[in-house]
Amino acid sequence: MKVCPLIALFSLVFLLFSAGCIDEVAVETLDPVGFSLEDVLVVDARITNESKRQRILLSRPTTLSADSTYAGVSGASVTVSSSEGTTFNFEETEPGVYLSTGIFPALQDVEYTLEIELANGQQYLSQPASRGPESSIDRIYAQRELSNLGVDGISIYVDSSNPDPRADRYRYEYEETYKIIAPNWTASEFEILQDFSQINEGIFPDVRLVPRAQEERVCYNTVASTEILLSNGLEAETEELQGNLIRFLGSDNPVISHRYSILVKQYLQSPEAYSFYTSLRNFSSSDNVFNQIQPGLLEGNIQAVNDAEAITLGYFEVTSVTERRFFFNYEDFYPGEPLPPYFGTVNCDRIFAPRLYNPERDGPSPPDECGGPQGLTELIELELVEYYLDNTVPPGLCEGPYFITQRACGDCTALGSNIVPDFWEE
Repeated sequence: MKVCPLIALFSLVFLLFSAGCIDEVAVETLDPVGFSLEDVLVVDARITNESKRQRILLSRPTTLSADSTYAGVSGASVTVSSSEGTTFNFEETEPGVYLSTGIFPALQDVEYTLEIELANGQQYLSQPASRGPESSIDRIYAQRELSNLGVDGISIYVDSSNPDPRADRYRYEYEETYKIIAPNWTASEFEILQDFSQINEGIFPDVRLVPRAQEERVCYNTVASTEILLSNGLEAETEELQGNLIRFLGSDNPVISHRYSILVKQYLQSPEAYSFYTSLRNFSSSDNVFNQIQPGLLEGNIQAVNDAEAITLGYFEVTSVTERRFFFNYEDFYPGEPLPPYFGTVNCDRIFAPRLYNPERDGPSPPDECGGPQGLTELIELELVEYYLDNTVPPGLCEGPYFITQRACGDCTALGSNIVPDFWEE
């Protein structure tokens, strides 16, 4: 397998792909060795003790002109074989995503091998891998405290244990789900009666208020972690790992504004897998991934078998996983205190009354004093605004008949889903 001097760059692309992230990374099309990034096969392969359709991801890094940092590799033949003589076939369900055709768990002390054959005939084979015992998450809890940087917030900790002191390396992932309540929600929404299409014929734009057609006050959003979280139980000097920090949420983070839930997944890793992910984390978190990187620092356990020049980045892991969910309310830690600022650049204090450009409903418009901003119907069609309250009758100078708010302030579906998650508890 050919080793790339910019292996840290590829490790970062691998991390982004496996996390489902599509943020762009500032890279060049060619590295100093002279091959294209698109030649690299990135493999994210993990089977677990869960009885489910297991998943293998195949991709290639892309250039800055593409829509994302990876492109799924289609048309591959993917199989996993066990030391017990069983072969599990995988089928492509979307570009680069391969799911096992049947449901199966990875059994303890059974070795598994990954085989990949691309549409161009290139073949790849992993080293055999097996999983150890199952660990447990004994407790998840949260504390209000200051971070190492002196920031007030909520720290979420995990206490863990497992029955085998030789298996003491953990990797964590999490999914956080939080409630969103639109602060400027009202029970009414706009319905356009007439847009700008006939204004030259003397038919002016107009709207009316109607009851909302769906739930848009309370929503929920779920976000998966993108960082690599590792803990080495050897440092705890016992078979229990206590007080492991999983997530810190600053007091100004809007996700904790009402009710927050986190699903923590704990993977018990082999020493080899733990070493790989440690290197991957160190490279991807470096301020300069090009700084003093030497060839061979990040080699996985998957190699090409019929092309010595093929470049492969990835790791085939067989692991046990356990998960646990935790909830808390903002009031549990900040009773009576103001909520965090609303999401991002959304300014829910900005209320204004754009004109309809309907002289029968707008306020006075002295010549050359009102300018030419977008009319109310245009803003509604662009899904930028929501109704907030009625303006005075008649409206003020250069104003329309309704005050409006940014859509996200009056319609929570701009930020999440109005469907309550199955697991949600109040």
